[in-house]
Amino acid sequence: MAPAKLALGTVLTAAVMSTGLSPHASPAAAQTAAQPPVSARLTGLSLFEGSVKIKGQAQKTGYYCAPASSSIVLQAFGVQRSQDRLAKEMKTDPEAGATKRRNTLSVLNKHLKPKGHTFRLTYAKNKPSALMLSVSHAVGVLKKPTILAVLGNKLPWSKASRNYGHAIVAYGYDKAKGTITVWDPNAAKGALGSHVISAKALAAVVNDLPEGDLGGVYTLSKPLLPP
Repeated sequence: MAPAKLALGTVLTAAVMSTGLSPHASPAAAQTAAQPPVSARLTGLSLFEGSVKIKGQAQKTGYYCAPASSSIVLQAFGVQRSQDRLAKEMKTDPEAGATKRRNTLSVLNKHLKPKGHTFRLTYAKNKPSALMLSVSHAVGVLKKPTILAVLGNKLPWSKASRNYGHAIVAYGYDKAKGTITVWDPNAAKGALGSHVISAKALAAVVNDLPEGDLGGVYTLSKPLLPP
């Protein structure tokens, strides 16, 4: 910890000297003089909105939403995995027409832990603030897309009538407008592609499964220490 303190002290001293103040100036004077101009401070506003580039895909089958979304996200990390390969790794069940969420999480982390990132499942049903926090951290801070488990038929652009679980990719956000940009891999007409939706509306369809201790948001983190 001592080197860190020394480095910080060095920076602070340099900042004071660059203002022409005496190194013995009061902390208040030093703080005022060291503040950047307004234009520089406002650059922090970029954190209120952001997006990352993705290469969208259409899911190859009606039940490949998890492999398709995972393929898109992994590609953003430089990991190339086809939907078919991921479906095999995740044990996607064609009879059930689904992929178990824990399997999806396990496979994603298998590929991402060597790169210093991990996903965990968190809750956000009817919690737009929690949803926005998770998405903005992944996209705005870590510069990566993330995955959301939702009720596909409840999405505004869906024409389905029956309930079904679905996976989509979140890759953009705007806190001022309260919106999140997602990619839906559903190949159905009107569903496939990018959509901008309010965080409130999206949180309302997040498919949390508390009975199975399974949140609907794949929350990305980058631990300080290697896994």
